[in-house]
Amino acid sequence: MLTFLAGLGKALSSTGISVTTIQSILYNVARAYQVKAEILVFTTFIIIKVGDEESSPLTTVNQIYGLSQLNTISELYELIYKVEKAEITPREGIKCLKKINAHPHRFGKIGMLIGYVFFAVGLGLLLQPNSQQLIVSGILGFLVGILLIFTQDKPRLALIKPVIGSFLVSIIFFWGVKNGFLTGSILLIIPALAYFLPGATLTTGMFELASGDLISGASRVIYGITILFLLLFGVLNGFKIIGLPQEDLLVVAAANTIGWWAPYIGIMLFGIGMFLFLSMRNRDFPWVIIVLYVAFLGQSLGNYFIGGFFGAFFGSLLMTISGALIGRSPMRTPSFVSTLSAFWLLVPGSLGFITLANLIGPNYSSGIADVIQVIMSVVAISLGLLIGAVIAEPLKLQKIKLKKFKK
Repeated sequence: MLTFLAGLGKALSSTGISVTTIQSILYNVARAYQVKAEILVFTTFIIIKVGDEESSPLTTVNQIYGLSQLNTISELYELIYKVEKAEITPREGIKCLKKINAHPHRFGKIGMLIGYVFFAVGLGLLLQPNSQQLIVSGILGFLVGILLIFTQDKPRLALIKPVIGSFLVSIIFFWGVKNGFLTGSILLIIPALAYFLPGATLTTGMFELASGDLISGASRVIYGITILFLLLFGVLNGFKIIGLPQEDLLVVAAANTIGWWAPYIGIMLFGIGMFLFLSMRNRDFPWVIIVLYVAFLGQSLGNYFIGGFFGAFFGSLLMTISGALIGRSPMRTPSFVSTLSAFWLLVPGSLGFITLANLIGPNYSSGIADVIQVIMSVVAISLGLLIGAVIAEPLKLQKIKLKKFKK
């Protein structure tokens, strides 16, 4: 039992799930087998005690910038559903974990590369739907996709991937602007670099802080901020090498030259990209698409009636509730899988129009204001997650009571 709980905890931790959720799952499993356990979960290690036996501290691998496979996570949750009801023995659970961890990527490297191109082009259609954005997003997304695939089995490169990616993308972008091939809108580089944006990391960290897991929450927030600085470092160096005057940069989105329907097509392309890039199961794909449209609709309504921060909050709220409801449906698509993709929609949508050029130039007061906007957007998304979880919890309890009544 100790070995199984340790393996399950390590597998969950490697996906980037909050330590609050991991601890709750492990305690539920221990109770299902009527075992008294003491469990301590942090972002980088786990300690578990079952009876008089205690595991040595287990070092976990934070794969926020690894290429986690969503089909593996879905199967991991299927195993959790079984062991929370004690339907299999811990020994069988260990065998299932080994089998799950051995699954290869469904679509291989070529599928991953095609998926990332779709990922970038889909986000480009959301940010500024025009032909230039589509071409640039596709080309830069192709280059970043090659980088991600090349470094996927090299954990030592995890922290320098954002620097390399942002440096290469910015070099190409600023060179194109300097030579008149591209307009100066900084928004052109966001879709290709969106995978590196630590929106999910910062939001999960805020969620953990609000849940009382101060050490894990604080470390995750610091890690996310570090990634942001690494991204900025790469962009700054690309800017300095090309020597582009700051006045040549634009920070306003270009007009929509494709049509009002472009963002809705963009969401579908983005969803297909996530399906291929992160090895999603076929039966999970429709539910992920539904959550993406729900999050986009919530964000759009919030932006229209109140403003950007409320849009981020309302999109996150609807995303969390819809993901929780889908996770309890007969299809059993885990809420983590159905909502993970929506983070990339919410974060670029909330932060895409922040004037990144102010961080490059001497206008530091405006740059500080932009940093505050970033923080408030993350807080808004985190608040939506928290309130969504509070709303969804009574629905779960009501479902449990209904099952007992039927029995």
